[in-house]
Order: sequence, then C-alpha cells, then structure tokens
Amino acid sequence: MKINYLSYAIASSLALISLQSAASDSTTSAIEVITVKAPKLTHSETTLAEGNLVMPDVADWLQTVPGANINKNGPVTGIAQYRGMFGDRIAKSISGHQIISAGPNAMDAPLTYINPMMVDSVVVYRGIAPASSGIDTIGGAIEVNLKQATTSDKLAFSGDLSTSFNDFNNASTLAGNINIATKNIGLLAYTSDQQGDDYQDANGKTVKSTRYDKQQHGLDLRYDNDRLMLGTSWHKSQTADSGTPALPMDIDYIDSQRFNTDGSWQSDNDTIDTIEWQLGYQDATHGMDNFSQRKNMMDSMHRYNTATATTFDYKVKLTRDQWQLGLEGFDSKHDSTITNPTNDMFKIDNFNQVKDARHSIFVQWAPTYDQHSHTLGLRIKQNIANAGTVKSSMAMSNANIKALQDAFNGADRSINKLTYDLTLNNQYEVSSLLSFNYAFAIKQRAPSYQERYLWLPMQATGGLADGKTYVGNINLAPETAHQVDLGLSYDTPKFSIAPHIYYQQVSDYIQGTPATDMAVKMVATMMGDPTPLQFNNIDATLYGADINWHYQLTDNVKLSGIASYVRGKRDDINDNLYRIMPLNARVNLHYQQDNWQTNLSLHAYNKQTDVSKLNDEKVSAGYTVVDWQVDYFVMPNLVVRAGINNLLNKQYSAHLAGINRAQGSELNVGQGITASERNIVVALDYQF
Repeated sequence: MKINYLSYAIASSLALISLQSAASDSTTSAIEVITVKAPKLTHSETTLAEGNLVMPDVADWLQTVPGANINKNGPVTGIAQYRGMFGDRIAKSISGHQIISAGPNAMDAPLTYINPMMVDSVVVYRGIAPASSGIDTIGGAIEVNLKQATTSDKLAFSGDLSTSFNDFNNASTLAGNINIATKNIGLLAYTSDQQGDDYQDANGKTVKSTRYDKQQHGLDLRYDNDRLMLGTSWHKSQTADSGTPALPMDIDYIDSQRFNTDGSWQSDNDTIDTIEWQLGYQDATHGMDNFSQRKNMMDSMHRYNTATATTFDYKVKLTRDQWQLGLEGFDSKHDSTITNPTNDMFKIDNFNQVKDARHSIFVQWAPTYDQHSHTLGLRIKQNIANAGTVKSSMAMSNANIKALQDAFNGADRSINKLTYDLTLNNQYEVSSLLSFNYAFAIKQRAPSYQERYLWLPMQATGGLADGKTYVGNINLAPETAHQVDLGLSYDTPKFSIAPHIYYQQVSDYIQGTPATDMAVKMVATMMGDPTPLQFNNIDATLYGADINWHYQLTDNVKLSGIASYVRGKRDDINDNLYRIMPLNARVNLHYQQDNWQTNLSLHAYNKQTDVSKLNDEKVSAGYTVVDWQVDYFVMPNLVVRAGINNLLNKQYSAHLAGINRAQGSELNVGQGITASERNIVVALDYQF
C-alpha cells in the first residue's frame, strides 16, 4: 500500500510538470543544500554552519547541520549520521571521488581522509538527496569540496599557515599550503600534522584510547583555460597510535595514498553544454590491535588485525540545458587477517579477496516553470560482490569453527544484483519570501561486504560499536526505502526559518537479529557473547523533523540556531533502531565589531530513552554544553583565535559517542564514554 501511494504521488507530480507552461529563465533549484563553510580570514556571514580547524576530524563539522550528527568511535574516527541513518547508507565524496574505508570497522571512515585545512566547504543535501548526488544515498549525501590549485594572469604565490593548541589533551595542529600560479597552470602543495594525548573528563578521569597522531600531505596540479580544465592530485594520509575506545581495537597505523585525475570541457555546439570526468585510485593498509593502548589483556587474547583495501572509482557526467546524464562507479577489494603476536600458530582470514563493486548510470531532469522548479532523477545500479575462501587455525581443534568455515567456503558467494533510486524534488515559490519544498523517493542500497561476508562471529561491523558479535548473511536482500520530505523556507534580510518534516519506511532494512545457527552460538559463547546476532532483513520506520533559523538583532548581533529530532523503530518487534541521536538544539549568539567577532553557542541534548533492547543499548542522560570563541583580526591576512569548549566544565556522555571497550582506562568497560573537560583553545591563521 505504501508503494502504491508513493508511486501515485510521483506520478501526480510528473503530470503536474507536464501541464505547466513553457520554462522560464528562473534559476530556482528544487534541491536544498546546507553548506558548511571552512573558516576564512573574513568576518563570518553566518554562525549556523561553519567548520572548525582546531578539532582533528572534519566529521565534527556536521554538528552544525540540521538533521546531522556523528557517531564518535574515537577522536579521528567520526562516522556521519543523517536523520537516523549512518555509515554506508550515506554517500560521501571528496571532490567528487568515492572514498572506501580499509578497516572492517570504519576506523578510517571516509571523512577522516581529509585534512581540515584543505576543505573549502562541506555540502549536505537537505532532505532527500537527488539521484545525481551519489551511488548509495538512501541515508543522504555529503560532498566535501577540497581547495584546488588556482591560476593567475602572471606568476603569483599565495598560501596559508595555521597552528592551534588545545589544553585538555595537549593537542597541537600545524598545517600549511602554498599555491604557485601562472597563466594557465597552478600547483598547490599542503602538509599538516595533528597530535593529541589521552584526555580527561570533567571529573578528572583519564579516558584511555583517545590519543591521536595524524599527518597528511598532498599536491594538486591544474591546467585551466577558457573551456578546458585538467587536474591531477596526490594525497597521502598517515595515522599512527590513535585510539578508538568504542571499538574492540585501536589504530596502530593507517597508511593511505590517493591518486585522482579530473577535468571538464565546455562545448560550443548545440549537443552538449559540458562534459565532466573523474578517475581515482586509492590504496590503504591498516593495522589495529587490542593491547598496545589497552592494559590488563592476557597474552592469549592479544589480537592484531591487518587490513588492506584498493579502490578504483570513476565518474563521467554530460550536461545539456536541464538534463544531466552520468556514469559512476567504483571497484574495491578488501583483505583482513587476524593474528596473535604471542602465538605464531594463530591466524584467521577475517575477509579474504573480498570484492565490492558498484556501477551505475543516472539521468536527471530539472525543469523550471514560473514559480515551480522540479528535479526528477533515476539511477540504475549494478552491485557486484564476491569473496575468496577463508581459513582459521582454530578449525583444527574446534568443530564449530570448522563447520562455519566449510559452510562459507562451500556457499555460492558471488552476487550480481540490480538496484535503483527514483527521486523527485519540487519547490514552489509562494512569494519572494516564502517557498514550499516537497520530495518523494524510492531508494535502494545493496548490503556492505561486512554484512554479507563476516563468516565467523566477530565485531567487525563497519563501526556499529554495539559490543555484540555478528555473523554475515550472503543472501541479504537490498534495503528499499520509501521516503517523503516536506519543508518550508521563509527568508527576509533580517529573519529566516526553514523547518522540514520527513517520513520513510524501509523494507528489508539490514539489522542484527538473534542468531539461530548452533555453531554460531557456540563459537560466540566461547568468545564471550552468548547472544550473537546475524545480519538479516527486517522492516523499519524512521521519521522526524529538523529546522534551521537566524535573526539579525542589530547590525552587529545575530542569533541563529538549529534543532533536530529523529525516531527510528523496528516494525518486526517492539524495539527501536540502534544509535539514533536524541532530540537536540543549538543556539548561537554572534557579535561582530570592527576587527573582531565573537560567538557564544549553547548545544542542548535531550535524554535518549528510545534505545535498542536487542543491541543492549543504554539509556543516556540529557545535557547542555556551552562553547565560546573570539576572533581578532590583527591585520587583513592574520587572525588570532581563542575560545573555551565546555565552558561550564559539564560532565556528560554523548549518546552517539558509544560505550567504553578500552580495558585499563579509568572508565569501566561498558560505561558511556565521557566527554572532555573544559578546553582552552588558541589558534593562529596567516594567509599570504
């Protein structure tokens, strides 16, 4: 019935489009986006959505976006969440390129591959992401736009140097970039170093496995004339000895390199307006363990996981008037081997020669008619997956492990399935101040390789971090979401407000359910979890609302804010979806005068009682955090920043921060990870 209703809604809207008069010259778009701006050496135009160069993880920027937040498994391991969905359900691209995590637990989540200083902006599609925004956008889409080399009429040099210090964990950041520009060629080089120790919470307890050590370097070369742009770039990211207290292991190292080439050509004929293309390659090696940062672990339980991944990605897009036609896809390969450094005989093929490839074609039409604008898109996706045979050294002595090993190796592991996305975004301008947005979609997502090929009960679940052991299911069906989003936007020079409400019913939602295989239960019990889960298909419902607004009190004072609420429920049993952000609101008071500006923000979270019983999720208390920052512009190209995070030194545990699994910490295992104590920040940014 829900499918028929949605199909009727889309068909009705298409009929409405066909009955409209000829297209006008209006440039109004039916797609609403929230742009998180990188801090620059200018006075802020808004305090609603702005990045932070002081914190090491770009994912933190999402906390200023209505409907968005982050699952924080560690200081440099933020997983994007939008309207209750997270991980692989959200498309994430960096300057148009697909980034695939090497680690099976997303310790190197896609947004962690970004140097914050190199970010120009982070774009979050509000509501239902269009078909053109990514391959798997069932949970939304995020686009990170990096700074690129620029050209000049004559030889010119420019750049940026920044440094910062956080006193709560003795964290420091030193970053810089330089751009060399000529008539048609530009070269940009950058480097950064980010380091921090384990922090203390407001009660003075040291939270182990929260230190980090990260370096990034890169080059971007551009050729640009009136009609043709060609670019190539190299990015290297290294992370060492960094903690992830919400996961069963910490980062020993992550070593990754990305090579990209892209370009665009503007045509002067009547067939095509522009052609854009991209081609990328990434290789990553990731080592992790459960003993180097965590104490009280017996030698026999030491585990070291070495994971590797290589990814090729591509995209070609043709634009003509109101039409877009594109090809996009990636092909990734994954391996993961678990050993025990104190026992040379111990070895498990966690994932072996796993292939995860997704190829797609999309078409999008965006006509405008008088006060109406529409964006209709269709994406067809081919999902290919496979895995090699696996082996465990424990199979020789454990009949249950041997049974699981033989069953997996004897199964047909090859997958080749088609999925699709159908989206319709609409906007109606009621007046020059008021517009109405409404969108419908049917979207599908094929399972991740962890959900399919996790053959032995483990916690390698793409960063789920619920502490449960899981096994995969090769025969999982794709998720299918039926989505509706309704919004208003009222905008005047002094006041604006944009509320949205949304609803989606997800058929075949992939969720852990109690394992029934006796061999799985016996092996999981041996590993300490007598109630393992298996990834299976269920039905689920998510709904909620979010809003952003601002009010210009005076020429110098602006008040702004956001609020977000989402509810996620299982339809098969009386339970809630796991790790859903609670109701929260953020209010900013911004003052600007002459060569300085200051911002006082209050972020309040309600308690979260709608938790997942099956995932043993704990209820979390509500809290309010106050932050303050001031910027002083010493000269047009030099700014000094200072601020205090958690100004009132509030002791709290963010619901999305997860629970502690680091033994030897002053926090108990199973306790909610507490946030840092009051933090004094100083930073310096110089442009030349």
